[in-house]
Amino acid sequence: MVDETTGLPSRRSFFQKLYSLGDKQVIVAIFDIDDFRFINFSHGYKVGDAILKATGSYIGKVFSKYFSNFFIARTGANQFSVILLDDVPTVRIEEVYNKYIHLVEFRLKDELIRATISAGVSRGTAKCLEVFSQAEDALYSVKASGKNAILFFESFSLQDTERFREVRKKLIEAIRNKSIHPYFQPIVSLRTGDIFGYEVLSRIKYRDEILRGDYVFAVADALALTPEIDKILFLHAIKFFGDYKLFFNLSMKYFFRELNNIFQIAKTYSLDLSNVIFEITESQKLMHEGSAISIFTMFKELKAGIAIDDFGAGYSNFMYLKKFPADVIKIDGAFIKNAKNDIKDLTIVKSIVNVGKAFRIRTLAEFIEDEETYRIMKEIGVSLGQGWFIGKPEPEPKEVKVNI
Repeated sequence: MVDETTGLPSRRSFFQKLYSLGDKQVIVAIFDIDDFRFINFSHGYKVGDAILKATGSYIGKVFSKYFSNFFIARTGANQFSVILLDDVPTVRIEEVYNKYIHLVEFRLKDELIRATISAGVSRGTAKCLEVFSQAEDALYSVKASGKNAILFFESFSLQDTERFREVRKKLIEAIRNKSIHPYFQPIVSLRTGDIFGYEVLSRIKYRDEILRGDYVFAVADALALTPEIDKILFLHAIKFFGDYKLFFNLSMKYFFRELNNIFQIAKTYSLDLSNVIFEITESQKLMHEGSAISIFTMFKELKAGIAIDDFGAGYSNFMYLKKFPADVIKIDGAFIKNAKNDIKDLTIVKSIVNVGKAFRIRTLAEFIEDEETYRIMKEIGVSLGQGWFIGKPEPEPKEVKVNI
């Protein structure tokens, strides 16, 4: 069977081929286009399909040049898998990936489109389809670690493999049981000390265990489970809607899927989202003019607010304020934590506050962990504050008042 979009063999054909090889030792390499949804959203599905076809063709040509006996197929939405039938040194595969495949570029009309590619590779017996599963595990580990790299399953320790699969199992069960619970961290007006709103944070519960740590969320992201986690979180938070503002983080990787989920929930439950603020984290991809206009239009339809998160770090810069008429600027916490000891950090915070005032946008200081930092942020004119000094996340919105 042939995939209509790319003209390559289909996923079904791939597994038929793999199984037909019996006990033969093979190498399976899976290549995944990073953040492909942004290409579809920014340029349209027609361009996305053209990129898929060109990428599959390009990978096939690279393998034809450097390897003599292989089979390539499209095995996922933006994924291509290769069976190498010859005993090739892993270092050779790595060299070819690093030199030719990790970054691909295509010119469509007058625009140059770049895409990075992640890869997972495994070696094993073809008849035992575990070889594909192992390559997938390696790929997902790359995705969880930052993408745009190649990983060989053999370089996994047994402990790494077991940890990854254990976290995956727990996440899938937690989602199946809708065991994603909202916790609310208070945000106050620094001028009055009164409550302004809450950031809604997720607590993922597996039986009697709370799944914690960056690794858990990285695995969820790699497995594309983040949109479902955030959807359940939002549904569970609806009953807490009130006169205060609620801040929700949206995954940049799955941004448009998440926004569509919320759009559908709002329609289904006839929700008023005028007291909801969605946080946009740093992402260069959102700086595309078409994306910015489409996103702002969606937010206007939802009547929801926009907060620019981690402002001052990465790609979050003054151009964001031009493209996204934000309601709140959340200043990157690294500057806040060091502001009382580092004049450079304090100067950066002051400059962001001044820009916020000029644009008539509220500023929010995260990571306020002591009274001194609170006082400094208040004195320099930061609008809002958040952090453990003000209040820790609680299972229900808790009224707080800071008298300083």
